[in-house]
Amino acid sequence: MEHFDGMAVAATETFVPARLLDFLLRLEATRTTDAVWELFLDLAHGLDLNVVEYVYSADFRNWEQAQFIRTTFTSDWLDRVRAYPHIRDTSDFRTHGCRYLTPLKIGAAYLPSMGEISADKRRHVLLAAEHGLNAGVAFPLRMGDPGHAALITFGGDHSAEAFDALLARHGWTLHTAALAGHARYAELFKTEFIERNQLTAKQKELLCLIGHGMMDKQIAHKLGVSFSAVRQRLASVQAKTGAQNRADLAGLAARIGLVPDPLLKAHGDDLTVFVCTGDGPTGTKAFPPRQCAPEAAE
Repeated sequence: MEHFDGMAVAATETFVPARLLDFLLRLEATRTTDAVWELFLDLAHGLDLNVVEYVYSADFRNWEQAQFIRTTFTSDWLDRVRAYPHIRDTSDFRTHGCRYLTPLKIGAAYLPSMGEISADKRRHVLLAAEHGLNAGVAFPLRMGDPGHAALITFGGDHSAEAFDALLARHGWTLHTAALAGHARYAELFKTEFIERNQLTAKQKELLCLIGHGMMDKQIAHKLGVSFSAVRQRLASVQAKTGAQNRADLAGLAARIGLVPDPLLKAHGDDLTVFVCTGDGPTGTKAFPPRQCAPEAAE
């Protein structure tokens, strides 16, 4: 077995389940978000799980504004959502994934274990069962950005007993794949921003210069174009990206990696900006960090 760059997989890397190792090696080689989604589907189908759903919200405080939803449910599920608006309110993403990090067993097979739930929630669970999700597991996910949340669900038409047995054998694989796959998906989602918004090379260059804090006259001088040409390009970039102002554009430049992240302190002459060791903090830092207590590392 090999990594994406041809390096052989070492024996010390093979302690994880074979199915998980295969997923991670293939994940390394993905270059698009579509490829990551296909990996999720392949993993699920190999375990006889025909339902996969991936929900990502850029702000779980306004959870209805999902960044994207990818699901194996057929489009008639959208008709159910329109017919029963409460589905949005009773979703596992809304009620659990936005608040907690613990994996959750879901589906009609687990209704007896759910305790007291609302009639709307029960209807939601039964509707999902009609679409093939009788038993499943949902994994809450996070990234480094405040307010961002996601949820990946794997499930199928299984009994509770059969699905419990599946989780006992493959729960580690599913959870780790969800975490690693989400991280890779989010990374690629950012890099695809330029293509997704159809920015030209000149518009990308403009976005980069704005991210570096240059003003319009400075940009015009840098590019050797007129001030009005810069303003026209700026308006076009705003129209394509939905940015409302210059600050939004500068933020976009940092988010998609065109300029360094301002939250990360430059290393300067130090190889490591901050080190927290077992006997207390040491190193160079911009601001005194919160005391590093032993229990904080547990």
